[in-house]
Amino acid sequence: MIRFAEAVLPGHPDKFCDQIADAIVAEAIKTDQHAFAQIEVSVWADQAWLSGNIVTRKPLLRSPVDILVETGLMIGFDKDNWIDANRYQITDTICQNIDDPSEGRNTCDDQSIVIGYAGNDSKTHFLPPEQFLAHSLKTALWQSCQTDGSKELGPDGKVLVSLREEGSQWSLEKILVTIQHSPSVDLLQLTSRVQTTLKNKYHKLREQDSRWTKAWDTIEVMVNPNGPYHKGGSDGDNGQTGRKLVMDYYGPRIPIGGGALSGKHAGHIDRLAAYAARSVAVHAVKTGARDCMIKLAYAPNHNNPLEVIFEMDGKGERRSNEFFNFDRMLEWM
Repeated sequence: MIRFAEAVLPGHPDKFCDQIADAIVAEAIKTDQHAFAQIEVSVWADQAWLSGNIVTRKPLLRSPVDILVETGLMIGFDKDNWIDANRYQITDTICQNIDDPSEGRNTCDDQSIVIGYAGNDSKTHFLPPEQFLAHSLKTALWQSCQTDGSKELGPDGKVLVSLREEGSQWSLEKILVTIQHSPSVDLLQLTSRVQTTLKNKYHKLREQDSRWTKAWDTIEVMVNPNGPYHKGGSDGDNGQTGRKLVMDYYGPRIPIGGGALSGKHAGHIDRLAAYAARSVAVHAVKTGARDCMIKLAYAPNHNNPLEVIFEMDGKGERRSNEFFNFDRMLEWM
């Protein structure tokens, strides 16, 4: 069976927007632990747009505009990159209300379909192997970008992997990387540096897990097949929160439900139940199941889920349906 998955570096426009939204939500919660927040971010060229709603008992210490710029600079969008976050023209339409955000928060106030999944073991972080591998290689590339003092690579980029799964054996067939780079780095240099980073990471994974069977020299690796990629970030593509849901969850082989994770306060049913379901699925695998998928459905003003469906291969411990009660999940959080 051929499996594939992809992951993006923090400078990818969609993931950049997710990080800005989450940073604004985090600031709201820092201001008021019971904060209500729902944030959307868009970027294109040198333009950025903020929208949504925040309710806290006192004003935020940092403005959403400042948070956007600081997030961009932290990622690497500065004067040495094609995109400089200081030069964004930002339209901020976020409604910031000073009020008690906890009023009405003891009840599920939205409908939601939620999926929680776990499989394999801790060596793959209980993820499908292709999803684990894509994120592992992405992390290695991002670490390489950050440790390069000249800022010659990134922060925008993508990694795609394709592997053949045969029972408990995983044969990595192809890796595709598209990564932003400085004009001072030609394609031969880029290919060599990226291949070295990927090779070192893959060798470490093979040392830790014998299920990765294929030797590095037999794997097809493509780096920037479209040629030089200098104009990355929002000058190469527009960005929007919530557009990388598959890679935020479990990859293309596992359904993801209906809710985004980024841009919502942690007490929103989409995020709250997703984290709870993942925790329960991991527990089931740790206690004997080969894999476990949990499907939940919620309705507004109903703190208990309308549906709780366990799909488990093998025998593992199953939490009671009461675990997914909205009030109980808030306490668990």
